[in-house]
Amino acid sequence: MLAGKNITELKSELSSDIICPKCDSKNTTRVIILGIYKHLFQIPFVSGGKTGKSICTNCNTGFELSTMPQNIKLAYYELKENVKTPFWFYIGIIAIKTLVLIKIFSKYI
Repeated sequence: MLAGKNITELKSELSSDIICPKCDSKNTTRVIILGIYKHLFQIPFVSGGKTGKSICTNCNTGFELSTMPQNIKLAYYELKENVKTPFWFYIGIIAIKTLVLIKIFSKYI
């Protein structure tokens, strides 16, 4: 595909204080922060934001951010605060700006 968006896992954590709403097991829910970036020729250009999901490792029940129970959503927002958007999400823009600056300054050197 020429252009599109990709999703990559930025961070995940097995939360010890969350009880799975389906199987009632404790210490089995993994909260995952996903980073979205837009790409051109598979080169990342711009960040598309962050989203999340959760998966119970015991019963394999998964929740997207919009359907997460409140206690899991709270753990998601706590984890999301500590996750920064990686700089490589912008590597395409950085490369283009660098090439433009080299082109501009090559006239004067």
